[in-house]
Amino acid sequence: MIKILIADDHQLFNDGIKMMLSPEDNIQIVGQVFTGKDVMDAIHRLSPNVVLLDINMPHLNGLEVAAQIMQHHPSLKVIILTMYNDRKFVEDCQKMGVQGYILKNSGVDEVIMAIESVMSDKKYYDPKLTKSTTNNQHTDDFFMKQFQLTKREIEIIGLIGKSYTNEEVADKLFLSIATVKTHRNNINLKLGINKPADLVKFAIENGLS
Repeated sequence: MIKILIADDHQLFNDGIKMMLSPEDNIQIVGQVFTGKDVMDAIHRLSPNVVLLDINMPHLNGLEVAAQIMQHHPSLKVIILTMYNDRKFVEDCQKMGVQGYILKNSGVDEVIMAIESVMSDKKYYDPKLTKSTTNNQHTDDFFMKQFQLTKREIEIIGLIGKSYTNEEVADKLFLSIATVKTHRNNINLKLGINKPADLVKFAIENGLS
């Protein structure tokens, strides 16, 4: 029996996955959690074999949770189940050793195939990822939700990460220097950043530049 923990903040989707997988004879849904910070506690209590993990969750995002699981429970299988068809997220998961990555537009048969693959010590990365994976479309969306950044602020972070000055950013985006400075102040507040070098580091580390 394969014991599954579902971690997704959308209750309708979370319940839907449980409903679709429950009829399988070899699968048992041992728990459902709806925030990233609840995943590790549920793992300790429920001892699942596989965690189906969304990326965009409150408190801790799925990538942060996956890193914790890889560190503290290396034998536990993790399958990212997400809407984000994004090269950076896929590469980050591969580097961490995450066993599976499938998109939410997959059918239940593919989810089951992924579960059975990782339980056989094989990796399963959605074949659809190779067809239309993008560099930044969904990354931007993710950071907008995660840090409450606007699309304009994402653009400015990306340019700062490329070592553009305020004047160069203003020129490229057809803004006044005062407006750029205001955006940068807002960005620093949202990210808790005080030094320009830290903003450059954030842009580079998160693939925004």
